[in-house]
Amino acid sequence: MKIKNIRKVFEALTPTNDQKEKIFQNLLTSSQIEHRSQRRTSPIKLRRYTIIAAVLMVGLTTTAFAAVYTGLDEALIQFLKPSNKNQVVHMSNGAYTINKIIKNKQGSVAIKQVIGDSNLTYILMDFTAPKGTILNAARYRFHAHINSNQSSYSTGYEVLDDGNPYDNKISLVMNIMTDNSIAGQTVDIIFRDLEAAAPFPGIFETVVSGSWETSLKLDFKEYSTLYQINQGISLYGYKATLKTISVSPISITLKIESDSLQEINKFAFKSEEIGPNQSLDKLPITINFKDGTSETTRIFTGMSASYYQSNQLITLKTFDNIINDKEIESFVFFGKKLPLNTVPH
Repeated sequence: MKIKNIRKVFEALTPTNDQKEKIFQNLLTSSQIEHRSQRRTSPIKLRRYTIIAAVLMVGLTTTAFAAVYTGLDEALIQFLKPSNKNQVVHMSNGAYTINKIIKNKQGSVAIKQVIGDSNLTYILMDFTAPKGTILNAARYRFHAHINSNQSSYSTGYEVLDDGNPYDNKISLVMNIMTDNSIAGQTVDIIFRDLEAAAPFPGIFETVVSGSWETSLKLDFKEYSTLYQINQGISLYGYKATLKTISVSPISITLKIESDSLQEINKFAFKSEEIGPNQSLDKLPITINFKDGTSETTRIFTGMSASYYQSNQLITLKTFDNIINDKEIESFVFFGKKLPLNTVPH
């Protein structure tokens, strides 16, 4: 078999790595058997087989990387802003491709891919309005209703640059923040009325009326690592217990218990604006990395919720760029340093 024909075989297939190895071995063995039946292998031919093997191994390596790399939609890569290929591969391993289109006369919603962790889910989608509609506002959102097993949730949207701001199509990343992971669940979602707004403080107004309803299997692999902390802390002078920290490349979630939740919430939920559409995080946490750098959630971007019956406070924070969650050395929360080598998972 000629090299170009072997390449065509690999281009036509999308096997797993094990399957690729077996295919490679079978192809090589078949070629050798076929050749031995005709004549003895000359030194020149031996070199030829060596070259074929080398080409195949390069092809295997390249194909394997490409299969993983392209596992994450290019739009999500631009949204997440990973700093290296390893982060892309890591995120690709958990991405789940949906490719479902919901249509009506008012337009179509194309659900493309979903990724997430223990408390945050990102859904990549495109919306296409009827021809003649120009969608070029700075911000867009739907009113969404989600039927799942979660007691509460929060949603938001970010508009992505799709390269053409003056057509009838927009690309969005919808975030769903929940108390617990919705990975693996099938949820019913209704998107109602596309609204648009100018940059903050622009007011949202409906630009496309309609309702788009579907069921989605959110079969992504959640990225979080859960750390059992169970350490006493002082929050604004009140006793509390930091129960767990769940951290992934895209968010960090803290679960706190206190008998003084109402008193703490007077401080924790007090908004303090420091810029346009920016408020201080009143429950900030610092993540120290092994290379000496750190990340502090100074600006609040996420969701916080209190449950007085269980005396539990949950606060979720997102990051502008995904972080390297495998290189964390310690956390610092309200003056208490929590080295990971002393924190059980």
